[in-house]
Order: sequence, then structure tokens, then C-alpha cells
Amino acid sequence: MTALLAAGLLLAVAAAIAVAVVLLRAARAERARHAAAIGELQAALARRDSEIECAKQELARRAAEIESVSKELQTFAYSVSHDLRAPLRHIGGYVQLLTQALDDRLDEEPRRYLNVVVQASRQMGELIDALLSFSRLSRAAMSPARVAPREVVDAVIAGLEADTRGRDIEWRIGELPLVEADPAMLKTVYANLIGNAVKYTARRERAVVEIGADAPQDGRAVLYVRDNGVGFDMAYADRLFGIFQRLHPPEEFEGTGTGLATVQRIIARHGGRVWAQATPGEGAAFYFTFAMPAESDLNQE
Repeated sequence: MTALLAAGLLLAVAAAIAVAVVLLRAARAERARHAAAIGELQAALARRDSEIECAKQELARRAAEIESVSKELQTFAYSVSHDLRAPLRHIGGYVQLLTQALDDRLDEEPRRYLNVVVQASRQMGELIDALLSFSRLSRAAMSPARVAPREVVDAVIAGLEADTRGRDIEWRIGELPLVEADPAMLKTVYANLIGNAVKYTARRERAVVEIGADAPQDGRAVLYVRDNGVGFDMAYADRLFGIFQRLHPPEEFEGTGTGLATVQRIIARHGGRVWAQATPGEGAAFYFTFAMPAESDLNQE
């Protein structure tokens, strides 16, 4: 009886050992599969990291190339514009001298031709000056500070007194939040946008120019200048901010076509964006964003 019990116990132990061996082998196999999966995952992550690093390096290289080309183009534009000014002045000046010297001998038609040359050279001079100013803007140093837009707006409107004298203009100026901006550049933005509002409402018996702010977006102030002027077709909105791009012929409204391009360049340098909404015959609105001072900075005041 004792021998049978011993034999049964041995068999049970042998069976338990066999089961343990099977489970151990299964665990090892599972561990090996997990290790292989982890190895594959790590290899995939390493490849992804390598691809991301390569992509970063490529983006950095492309950005450097674009920056280099941009600087070269700006330098080229500045040099060409600067070098064109002197000969252009000579053309206009000598044509005027020629007109004066031949005053009594000039018929009406030749006189008109010479006047066209003088006017064209003057217009070209204005375009060159505008291009020079635009080129300088890209190289100008920025000095961001906490600025109150209302003070800037009041100064711009005061500076337009000669253009608005005798006009019936209703100024609607709302609350304007503090922004972080280069004061001179912010004034340039408002000068261009408010100046355009004054210009394109010239045919209105009563012009309305609204200057205000909408709710902030992504921590940035959303400012706007709106008018009830001639407006424009939104189908051509993509041309608005291009250099020398105009949606209205110069015979109707004077200008060089660099104002909105200047506005966009300034806003972009501040990390913001600018966009427009308009309806032909009803007016236009230009929106732009600037960073707002940190809450901690405001609390310290």
C-alpha cells in the first residue's frame, strides 16, 4: 500500500514537473515573441527618428536657402531701385529743360509728348521710392513694446487732417486692447489702412470709418479697420497684399500699390496675420492680429 502511494506521488510530481516544463517553455516562447516585437518596435522608432531628423535637416536647409534667396532679392531690389533714381531724375529734369528751351517752337502735340515723359518719370520715381521703403522694411530692426493702439490711431487721424478737410467722415473708434508691437511699425500699419479707408470712401457723401477690435484669437488681439467705401470683389482678394498689386485703376484712385504689401510684411514680422472682407459698392474691412501682453505683465502695472 505504501509502495502504491509512493508510486502515485511520484507520478503526480512527474506530471507537475512536466506541466511546469511546458508552461516554462511557453512563457519563454511568449517572452521571446514579446522581445522580438519590442525589438521591431524599437527599430521602427529608430527609423522614424532618423527620418524625422533627416526631415528636420532638410527643412532647415530649405529654410536657410529661402532666407538666403530672400536676402539676395531684397538686396538686389534695393540696389536696382537706388541705382535707378539718379538717371530717372536726369530724364525728368532734362525733359523739363528741353520743354522750357523750346517753349516757343513746340506745337501742342510734341509738348503733350514731353509732358507724358515727365509725368511717367515722376510716377516711376514714386514707385522706386515705394520699393526702396518696402525693401528697407525687411531689414529694419524691431523694438517690440507694450503699445496702446488708441494713441497710435489718434496720431494717424491727426496726420490725415489735410486729406480729410472738408470731408464728412464719421469716425467710430471702439475699445482697443494693448498689444506687443514695434510702435513705429504699428503706426505704419494703421497709417496705410486708415489712409486707404479715407481714400476709398472719397465718393461717399458721408463716409464711415470704424476702428476697433474683435474677440482675441489664440491669445492674440484681433484689430480691424472697416469702411463704407467702394469695396472690392473677393474673387481678387489673393492679389491684395502683393507688391504693386491694385484692384482699382490709378485713374480712379491714386497710389503705388505697396501699402497693403507693407502691412502684410509688418504683420508677418510680428508673427500675426492679416485678411480682408469686402463687398463691391458697400465697403471693406481689414483684420490683423498682434500679440497681447502677458497677464503677469499687466498685473505688475
